[in-house]
Amino acid sequence: MEVTKTIKPGDRGSKAYQRRYGERLCAVRYRQSDCGSKIYTTVELIVDERPKAAPGSSERSRSARRRVDAVAVKVFMRELEYQQLLKSAGARYSPGTRSWITTRAIAVGLGLGHRIKEGLVDECQDVDFSIEV
Repeated sequence: MEVTKTIKPGDRGSKAYQRRYGERLCAVRYRQSDCGSKIYTTVELIVDERPKAAPGSSERSRSARRRVDAVAVKVFMRELEYQQLLKSAGARYSPGTRSWITTRAIAVGLGLGHRIKEGLVDECQDVDFSIEV
């Protein structure tokens, strides 16, 4: 398909898409089919945003560091089997946040990745997880 026209957000022809997609919209493109019988309208959207890796650092190394980051895992008091799993893996309980503090890799490895509460570990003041977790 050949691109016949590209429109920037805010320009005439893109306003309906800008209302629909907001700040995520990067461009509206009109494309013509190979045989020329159809015209397609496509949009380019931002679907993810993350900090750029430092020079000399790869995405792979950033991912490896993320696996060893401390995270908070929420487990209910009645879920004794999950508590035992976490405790045996070296996790520490934080009464202040009512969560278990461990590494992301351990939480995911135990099948508790869906229980990770992003950002909650930053509120944890009663467990020193910076050295041993």
